[in-house]
Amino acid sequence: MLNRAGLTVSAVGNHEFDKGYADLAGRVADRAAFPYLGANVYRGDERALPAYHVTTLGGVRVGFVGVVTEQTASLVSPDGIAGLTFRDPVAEANLVAGQLKDGDPANGEADVVVLLAHEGAATENIGSPEDLAADPVFGRYVRVDATVDAIFSGHTHQPYAFLMPVPGTERLRPVVQTQDYGKKLGKVTLTVDPATGTVTDARAELLDVVGAPEDPAVADLVAAAKERAEELGQRPLGSITADITRAFTNGQEDRGKESALGNFIADVQLAGTRDAGRGGAQIAFMNPGGLRADLRYDPDGVITYAEAFAVQPFANDVVTKTYTGAQIKQVLEEQWQPEGASRPLLWLGVSKGFFYTYDPEAPKGSRITSMTLNGTPIDPDGTYRVTVNSFLAAGGDNFFTLGQGTDVVTTGDNDLTMLVAYLAANSPVTADTEPRSAVGRPGPQCTTTITGERRGPLTVSAGVTCLAGATINGPVTVRSGASLVVTDGQISGPVNATGSLLITFTGATIAGPVTVTGATGAVTIDNSRVTGPLSVTGGSGGLRIDGTTVTGPVTVNRHTGSAPVVIADNTISGPLSCSGNDPAPVNEDRPNTVRGPAVGQCARL
Repeated sequence: MLNRAGLTVSAVGNHEFDKGYADLAGRVADRAAFPYLGANVYRGDERALPAYHVTTLGGVRVGFVGVVTEQTASLVSPDGIAGLTFRDPVAEANLVAGQLKDGDPANGEADVVVLLAHEGAATENIGSPEDLAADPVFGRYVRVDATVDAIFSGHTHQPYAFLMPVPGTERLRPVVQTQDYGKKLGKVTLTVDPATGTVTDARAELLDVVGAPEDPAVADLVAAAKERAEELGQRPLGSITADITRAFTNGQEDRGKESALGNFIADVQLAGTRDAGRGGAQIAFMNPGGLRADLRYDPDGVITYAEAFAVQPFANDVVTKTYTGAQIKQVLEEQWQPEGASRPLLWLGVSKGFFYTYDPEAPKGSRITSMTLNGTPIDPDGTYRVTVNSFLAAGGDNFFTLGQGTDVVTTGDNDLTMLVAYLAANSPVTADTEPRSAVGRPGPQCTTTITGERRGPLTVSAGVTCLAGATINGPVTVRSGASLVVTDGQISGPVNATGSLLITFTGATIAGPVTVTGATGAVTIDNSRVTGPLSVTGGSGGLRIDGTTVTGPVTVNRHTGSAPVVIADNTISGPLSCSGNDPAPVNEDRPNTVRGPAVGQCARL
């Protein structure tokens, strides 16, 4: 398309390196009828790409100098750019622009020099020339040497067109960026004295593309591509019950906040790699920059291939590695990006079951205050299987610690194919929107941890007792104010909790009745199995019975407070009875299978 449009020249951006330098220098450059410039891209002491291109317009020699953001190495997979370095783009721009006006034909000569910079100002710094000059990253660019007569910028997708002072002169020069997705065209007009080759006047403006005449050759190409894409893209993959979106602030995507979509994609990739033969993953992380659209319910909840592709267009492989708990903590610390990065904060999506707390005011490197997996604290010296995409697995987005890890397993699937398979297997999909991180709300801290096998009764009188894959052969009693967190394993005997604080069963098997009365904290029974009656009454901290099999009656009565009561996706052999709960129980549009009668507030669940 760019060839047909008659493009003269382009700087490289970070996405030109998405498939590696070899792909750029080979497949991409071979197809382009214009040069790609990268004056600050080096292999050793030699430039890996052309630094400039000179063309003649109306008898004036115009030299274009191209540079790419210095952060490129952190924005693409490191494996594809091995051996390349990205030097200071402002210094390289000054060097090349100076050479183009030094009178030496050996290094190129131009009357006018235009800088093509794949770097730009942040949203909050585009209101005025002064704001632009104060931008912590792009401010340096607008102060390049006087040998540069105009600056076209990119990367941050912002709309601005200013005339800005040229250092050491009384002149002004255009500085332009044209937003995103072809919405605007940047137009710079330079008036040049033909006798001296100097710029005597400059103008800059943004033009709306909508309504402009189409180029027939380009229009034909676009029409053919759209027709084919629409045909392939309309294949339905599955459905969702509500919007699943990225995070937004004031209507703009915000990659520095936790998002339902980021967590959902982490859930998808964990589901695709959890089995031992596919990686044995326990946790998954997803980078926000890998999500380029939202999954929208409108108009009917059906998600097509085109809609899924719009969310994850990069086709990154999915990788599972082993990391220590200390490395996982460091990964989360790296969400706060290095100085000079394009964005100060990149919030990872994390899979269900993993939860962490953080202190944003703490010193850099010590902001993560707790981490739990299925209610059990992460052991700094323990090892965990973690799934990420290949971009993160190579340390992309400055998540350097994810570039480490051992015992690498790939499935042959990429992120998009995993999403396609998940929608096919799980539709209609309801994303879990519960936050998986919080300020000042630590997860349960175990005061006692039991593993292995234990015979005889167990009484929890105080603190938080965690059963981690343990087998308890005997009754379990939880006293008032105490907490019990059970992850995997089994209990052979009845469980009774009265006035407890926190009760959590995740992946557990209980051979006996479970009775929880008057809990003041959350009660969670998730993906477990209970043989016998299950009764949870009089609680005030919320209740979730989710994905659990109960071979007996289930009774949920008199829950109060602001926390929800959720009874969803369970298989219940006996009756399901609910009464006196405020708020009333819900099933999050994931119906239960109840072989006995469902009565009271749970009649339609």
